[in-house]
Amino acid sequence: MKNSRSATGSTLSFAWQSIRARRTEFVASFLAVLGGSVLVTACGVLLQSGLFAGIAPQRYSAAPVVVGAAQSVRAEVPEGPDVVEALPERAMLPAKAVESVAAVPGVRTAIGEISFPATLTAANDRTVAAPSGGAMLGHGWGSAPLTPYTLRAGAPPRGPGEVVLDAETAGRAGAGVGSTVRIATADGAVPYRVAGVAAPPKGDGLPRQSALFFTDDRARALSGHPREVAAVGILAEPGVRTDAPGGLAGLAGLFGGGSADDALTHRVARALADEGLDGDRVVVRAGVERGEVEFLGAAQSRSVLTLVSGSFGGFVLMIVLLVVAGTLSLVVHQRRREVALLRAVAATPRQIHRMLATEALLVAGAAALLGVVPGYLAAQALRDGFARIGVIEEGFALSVGPVPAVAAVLLCLGTARLAVGAAARKQVRIRPVAALRESVVERPDIGRGRIAGGYAVLALAAVSLAAVAFVPQSTAAVPAVLCSLLALIGVAMLGPRLTAALARTAGAGPLRRFGVAGHLAAANSAAGSRRLAAAVTPLALTIGFASSQFYSQTTLSEATRYQARAATVAPYVVTGADGVAPDVAAAVRRAPGVTAVTPLVATEVVAVERTLLDEPLSRSTAYGVDAAGLRGTLDLPADSGSLDELRGDTVALSGTEARLLGKGVGDRVRLVLGDGTRTEPRVVAVFRPNLGFGDVLLPAATVLPHTTDRLADTLLVATAPGADGSAVAGAVRALSKDHPGLAVGDRTDLRAAQDAQTRSQDWLNRLLLVVILGYVALSSATTLVTSTTARTRELALLRLSGGTRAQIARMLTAETALLAATAVLLGTATAALPLAALSLRLTTDPVPAGPPWVFAAIVTLTVLTAVLAVRLPAGRVLRTHPLEAMRART
Repeated sequence: MKNSRSATGSTLSFAWQSIRARRTEFVASFLAVLGGSVLVTACGVLLQSGLFAGIAPQRYSAAPVVVGAAQSVRAEVPEGPDVVEALPERAMLPAKAVESVAAVPGVRTAIGEISFPATLTAANDRTVAAPSGGAMLGHGWGSAPLTPYTLRAGAPPRGPGEVVLDAETAGRAGAGVGSTVRIATADGAVPYRVAGVAAPPKGDGLPRQSALFFTDDRARALSGHPREVAAVGILAEPGVRTDAPGGLAGLAGLFGGGSADDALTHRVARALADEGLDGDRVVVRAGVERGEVEFLGAAQSRSVLTLVSGSFGGFVLMIVLLVVAGTLSLVVHQRRREVALLRAVAATPRQIHRMLATEALLVAGAAALLGVVPGYLAAQALRDGFARIGVIEEGFALSVGPVPAVAAVLLCLGTARLAVGAAARKQVRIRPVAALRESVVERPDIGRGRIAGGYAVLALAAVSLAAVAFVPQSTAAVPAVLCSLLALIGVAMLGPRLTAALARTAGAGPLRRFGVAGHLAAANSAAGSRRLAAAVTPLALTIGFASSQFYSQTTLSEATRYQARAATVAPYVVTGADGVAPDVAAAVRRAPGVTAVTPLVATEVVAVERTLLDEPLSRSTAYGVDAAGLRGTLDLPADSGSLDELRGDTVALSGTEARLLGKGVGDRVRLVLGDGTRTEPRVVAVFRPNLGFGDVLLPAATVLPHTTDRLADTLLVATAPGADGSAVAGAVRALSKDHPGLAVGDRTDLRAAQDAQTRSQDWLNRLLLVVILGYVALSSATTLVTSTTARTRELALLRLSGGTRAQIARMLTAETALLAATAVLLGTATAALPLAALSLRLTTDPVPAGPPWVFAAIVTLTVLTAVLAVRLPAGRVLRTHPLEAMRART
């Protein structure tokens, strides 16, 4: 035992002295692991937040327990975890739930919450917006204690024509008690007398929502759900424990004493289950989890964070493994002479492995620990960025704990250990004499296993490329990006072979114009193909990954807009600030010269069917349309059946969706509408797929009652030949007083339902892309600096052999040109082929959509990184006297 401790101490001491003597060589590895630790910690915090965090309640601050409808649909899978899909619209509870909750022991008061979107117009026809881009919501005055709101002036609303405003809204509207304001809902705009002004306990209003209080009867009528409530707020008896039976709040409650069965949340859930409202239909929340009931996007934000952080974290780990493996491989390769000498003096492979592993773990451990705190800061910055681009709800709080830091450190250490083990595997196994020979003259070839693996990965990339032509258009970007990524991995594995071949080709061609310096540069690059490959790989990764990610999204977005506008034959499009009310469509139909009007009601549905891929649930974009108004407004050719029959209990599916679900005309398909309502309509048509209009068409009359705001997104308006378009504009202007924000445009103003979601997805990809590119660029620069600095002895020998600074500088210029050209060629090739296939699949044009300057900027920054990372350290080396450089290196 004593000898073992002594050996361990000696190994650590020797490793530390080795690191101190080779600080420059380990800089690239240190920074690679540091950046990886930052990214992995950030992803871990986001993942933990997606699992356990949420949005603190505002409207329900005074209610310790809140009951809401489940905002998801669940399918049981016997052989694995249940499959869950989130609902895009507000799901409602039956009004009887209020009475059931009120009867539970420990409940002092149960208050049914009525909530619906509204728009307030001040006396000067000025629309008043909610604070911080939030929502303006109407409620019944009976639910005011849930915050609580109390009157500052006036009285509660006592008739259908009265309203109470929160103090902040009243101030921005310039309205006081006795004033008249116009409030628009899905039923139109109506004038109301301000009966009172109310405020929450702190401030004049809530941070992200405005409150308009009507009488309870009037609120029920305006909500469109007179027999349902949005939530049930519970005020508990004194001393009753309300902790949730699950999640962090439940754990806290258990540590505080008592069992989960004693919690009010559990008793309420059990009472509702006895009434037929089980866990698949309702949720009972306490603590921060109440925000899931109040904010429709809270649960979706958790899902998005979990999905994004999980997938992004996995990708980050792969990039970190590639980069760290590359930097450590370079360090081990540069020390092949030292390793050969150690083998010659009887050092065993195990001893050398231990020495290199100890050095790598010391460097990686220090870097990983230093990256933890910046990782938490990066997680906060990413959360803010996600909220700013609309991917998650504003106000979503992070869950901060030690688990992400511990996981990041362990993963970084494991990655470093695997990387150095793989890099040193060959050099420590060969015979000492062969090791000494290869330490002088580098062996250009690579192992058979690596060659076979590289070709296998390239074969998988070819399969992904072929898949682009066969998968649905909406998912075609996935195999395209996967193809680019696999191709980059294959290039990295075959790097020395590829770079050696390209160096020889360049030496016989472009580099000849550099004369002797060009010939020497080509010979150096071909002989040092491993060094060149280590430098090229991160640069090619930067170009290939950035280009494929960016242009795949821009191509998909442009294809969506193009297909939507191509299918829209209506000459006029009516839009609203928040949507278009049903009575607007009726009024526009009566305008002179109008022949057809169809609303477009965007939503999402979930098919509860076993799909072609054996998935129990299938989520799809859906539209509600009016079959009577389709002719002359929307051209979606039907391959079978007829869209004219889209009335009542019917549905039309795209060809893609029909094949996925195995359905045809006449079949019934089980669907869950946006608010959780289940239906089983009959398929009356199968239409050609169109990215702009989703995969499911339903009658607008079926969809509208099951949306949160009960508003159409747009109206498509067709007119008779030669009709005066000003009649349509005049009809809309006449309605603008009752429906603020209405406007008339042509088909170029069409807002496809995917537009907002696509824009958010685009910005999300760009944000994550910038993060990854920053890490890869830093790693590329440090790798190049390390590689160039390690050539101090070589450059000094050239100086001592008679080479001048200018000649060596010219040689380095030629090598840098070869390095940059190789990276640009490989990176562009790995992105261009899948992007061309994707563009052909979506637009029949091989040139991907998107601004060309982005690609130019990516290439310019990559080349600039290569030039500066080589020339700056090389200039410092050349300024040093060759004898001093030789002595320092030795």
